[in-house]
Amino acid sequence: MLGHFNSIIAMAANAAKQTKLPMAATDSPNLTNDENGPKKTTFQSSKATSVATNCAPRTNLPDLKWLGLYYVIYIGAGTLSFFALRNHIRGKKTNDFIDSLYMSVVTMTTVGYGDLVPHDFLSQLVCTGFITVGMLLFGIVVKLAAKYLVFKQQKVLINALHTARKMGPMEALNEIESIEIDYTKCIISLIAMAVHFVIGIFVLVTVEGMEIEDAVYCASTTMTTVGFGDESFSSEFGRMFGVLWIFTGTSCLGQLFLYVAEVYTDIEAKKLVKWVIASNIIDKTDFEAADNLEKGKVHGAADFILYKLKEMRKIKKEDISCAMKDVGVDDRSVFDVIPAQSSEKK
Repeated sequence: MLGHFNSIIAMAANAAKQTKLPMAATDSPNLTNDENGPKKTTFQSSKATSVATNCAPRTNLPDLKWLGLYYVIYIGAGTLSFFALRNHIRGKKTNDFIDSLYMSVVTMTTVGYGDLVPHDFLSQLVCTGFITVGMLLFGIVVKLAAKYLVFKQQKVLINALHTARKMGPMEALNEIESIEIDYTKCIISLIAMAVHFVIGIFVLVTVEGMEIEDAVYCASTTMTTVGFGDESFSSEFGRMFGVLWIFTGTSCLGQLFLYVAEVYTDIEAKKLVKWVIASNIIDKTDFEAADNLEKGKVHGAADFILYKLKEMRKIKKEDISCAMKDVGVDDRSVFDVIPAQSSEKK
């Protein structure tokens, strides 16, 4: 389905402009401890935003002009090859050049009607090479699509650190919660596909002389690249139209797939941002609940640091229990007192 992802080329050029989420998230804790009193320690979270800023993904998108040029060369080479081997191609023919271009597009998009096929070793060998190169280009485009989606998700998370640093983690969480996922592009893409589908049916009925049910069937098998071949374009004008219609139709379908994946990426990015904030916020009420003021026990910044190190799996309770006993500290300490992931209550 090489043609499905042709539209990603244009999409990736705007990758840096299309982040839909407000980008709010933060991670490691900011501690404020009142040294003068027993008393209450306030903890807010945020995770080394300056470090995260310096580690922001710097994704250099590939030169899309070169990728477009590869496609032009690919289709051109295929058209010239099939034109040179026109006497080795069997099927219903119209104009030699139009048939060659038509066969190139039908093969590239994996529609493969079968109305024009190679019938000897030389033409089959050339066709095999053409298909192989097409699959390699397909892999490049899929890689580009994946890179675009990953880059977008990374940008959401990194920009979230800046937002949370300015607004505070709780305010950032509230704003993230209020953001709606945008389905507009999916809807527009569906409408464009429906219009494209109707145009194809109209041409198949008026130019190719098909019955309405056959035209719907042919348009469906073409846009989904199934291409059974029992119904296809057979006139000269029909094939000229088919070259453009097949290419744009499979591209529209690919664009719809990309938009659906983009929506899903936005949803997952939103969940990730919320998790990053929530999993690193410990409300001061949780520390207050763990404190025992009657016995004069108040958890401070050191307890919090130990707790966070254990939560990040940097240390184990056993690693420091001996040292804690040596200095006369309860080895249960903060490990068993402070509830884990307390911010999920919010």
